[in-house]
Amino acid sequence: MLLLLSYLFIFCVGFGFFKLFNYFKKKYPNNEKVEKAASLILGIVAYCCYQVRNPVLEHTYGLNISSPFGDKIWMTTVGTLLVWFTYASTLLIVLYPFFKQIKNIKNLIKFFAVPVYILDIGFLLIYGISISGVYAFEMDKWHYLSTNKDVYIIAFKWLFLTLQLGVGIGYLFNQFILDGKNKLNKEYFKISKDELKVMAITIIPVLLAILPGFVVQVFFGEPGNTEIKFKGLTQAHRIVLYGAFVTPTIIFHCFKDKSKDIKKFAMIYLSLSVLWTFMSHYNFEDLLDPLCWPFHLCNTAMFIVPLCLIFDLKKLFYFTFFINVFGAFMAMLMPNTSDGNVFQMGTVTFFIDHYHAFYMPVLIVALGLFERPKFKQWKYSMVAFGVYFLAMIILNAWFTNYGDVDYFFLNSDFIASKLGEGGKALRDQTFIIFVGWRIFRFYPLYHSLFFIVYCILSLAMWFVYEQLFRMWDNNTLRRQKQKDYKRLQEELKTLLEGRNEDENMSGNNKACLELKEFSKKYGVNNYYSVYKASLKIEGGEIFGFLGPNGAGKSTIIKSIVGIQTITDGHIEVCGYDVEKQPVQAKKEIGFVPDHYALYENLTGREYINYIADLYGVSQEDRDARISKYVANFQLETAFDNQMKTYSHGMKQKITIMAALVHNPKVWILDEPLTGLDPNSIFQVKECMKEHAKEGNIVFFSSHIIDVVERICDKIAIIKKGHIETCVSLKELEKKKINLEDFYLETIGGDCEGK
Repeated sequence: MLLLLSYLFIFCVGFGFFKLFNYFKKKYPNNEKVEKAASLILGIVAYCCYQVRNPVLEHTYGLNISSPFGDKIWMTTVGTLLVWFTYASTLLIVLYPFFKQIKNIKNLIKFFAVPVYILDIGFLLIYGISISGVYAFEMDKWHYLSTNKDVYIIAFKWLFLTLQLGVGIGYLFNQFILDGKNKLNKEYFKISKDELKVMAITIIPVLLAILPGFVVQVFFGEPGNTEIKFKGLTQAHRIVLYGAFVTPTIIFHCFKDKSKDIKKFAMIYLSLSVLWTFMSHYNFEDLLDPLCWPFHLCNTAMFIVPLCLIFDLKKLFYFTFFINVFGAFMAMLMPNTSDGNVFQMGTVTFFIDHYHAFYMPVLIVALGLFERPKFKQWKYSMVAFGVYFLAMIILNAWFTNYGDVDYFFLNSDFIASKLGEGGKALRDQTFIIFVGWRIFRFYPLYHSLFFIVYCILSLAMWFVYEQLFRMWDNNTLRRQKQKDYKRLQEELKTLLEGRNEDENMSGNNKACLELKEFSKKYGVNNYYSVYKASLKIEGGEIFGFLGPNGAGKSTIIKSIVGIQTITDGHIEVCGYDVEKQPVQAKKEIGFVPDHYALYENLTGREYINYIADLYGVSQEDRDARISKYVANFQLETAFDNQMKTYSHGMKQKITIMAALVHNPKVWILDEPLTGLDPNSIFQVKECMKEHAKEGNIVFFSSHIIDVVERICDKIAIIKKGHIETCVSLKELEKKKINLEDFYLETIGGDCEGK
């Protein structure tokens, strides 16, 4: 009778919720809050359904032992799967309005959640017994229950069970099965092969994420089978610990290249799944008893992680990163779960919960949903941990008067006993306060050392993670460079149209330097340091590059010589693309940086010969050039001495010689005259003129406008990443315009040093 009444009640609730939901959707057509509110109502009702009292399957060991269905294995199997799949379906439905942009969620609900809810109704008897027990739909036998409280619990279970199915079906019909005209949605069954494949793959982690501990126990947990010990780092214990590292690694590789929305949904779904299964251990009776509240440190991670993800609580997140991660790892090393069957629900849920507390904060940072913590966050987290630690000490002392509590193992010798006699001795130092009949017992020495050691170890853990993050960054950068290199090589083959890779793009070997819409952005900055810079310099020119500090001069020069990457656009040196043909382009360049770095234990001769070897300069050519430049720069007496004995000017001359030993077609100098004496400046200027007369390019940046005006053929002026002008000095001379005045007028008020 009650079963028929249940079907009637489900129909009425479903129809009523469908109409009510439809009414509000039409009244507020563009208001997404209506859909979110409806999904949250379903989540609340479902939670109440499971939390009035824990599902009876939690007390089932094996398919036909202690099962509410007796020896009917198929019923136990169907009931277990229905409860498990309904967990996943309900959570997907709750999250759908918040992540509607992810198409795969909609497909999962249409082709998984909808069938599951229909099966729940079709197998209502099995589903109800799996949750509420054998008396779920037998009101005439409720008098067999031991107490009136049990009768009320069964009644509430029935009420919330039917409400859940009614609200769920009403929501699904409104959102997915029917269209706006309350007719069967013609688009319902439309899904591409690719979408079907993605959905089929996705359903596996969706189910595993929300796996209740009783599922493993029901299918594999016969008493006396697979007895193991989880203490003393046994083989089984080590295998379980390895899983704590393997699991997040797999999850990370599955989502590292996905969009931020998908990453966020995956992490919220995973964290809420673990919270859902964690809270399944607590029924409403437990929550009414303060002694049962989940104040234990690892328990807090179940609540903190989803809260941080949903509401973007950064400060709270770093607390769980520094505190819960280390605490969960120590708990897995020293589990307080009982030895016994590896598939017992207590054992399974213990490690699932601590896996989550251990790897979720780190995984969230690795996926980029929160920034990597700095030392500052560690300090703030320790302050918050101090407050939490003190609160737990007080609660332990207070609640002990009413029952057995041991939050964070501060009230027992569980941790101290692992330290031998010394640890036990720490607890001998007690401090007792009497408040009325209540006794507040504290262990000041033990608690103080506990806190200090925990803080130190959490700092060490952060240091280790920081190193691992850096290693990962380096590996990621290396992999990205390999991908970029392969891409550039493919592009190069296309551009060369079958010609040899050592040939340039234009087929012209003349000296030429060209920037084509070149742009550079550093890291994750939103602004460009240089934006769409275009410039062309022909052989035989001395080209001056002017601009205020920070205007982008060094950025352009470093990109030309290959020190840093190109964000957009192209740079060509003598027809070679700097990005696609870096080696060939560098062979045509001689570079004098603004801050040189020499192997100063070498002599000048040894260093220049070393550079000549790198460029493959013949012995005859290098000897001729070395003799020439040693004479020009007056280095005869010092050339065979170690460079650490050289003055600044002498080292600068060696740097210039190293840039010219292979006779480059493009000679680039970044502030080459800084710190040189007048005689050395004259020598460098003469060297520039001579190199340009041979048909080569001399491209240099300088703040000394007088020098630029005397020796340059052309100049370009850059301001805030934009090349403002490119002009011949002869044109300025014809117009009788002074270069300094022209420069100041071009850059406006953006003078040097500002």
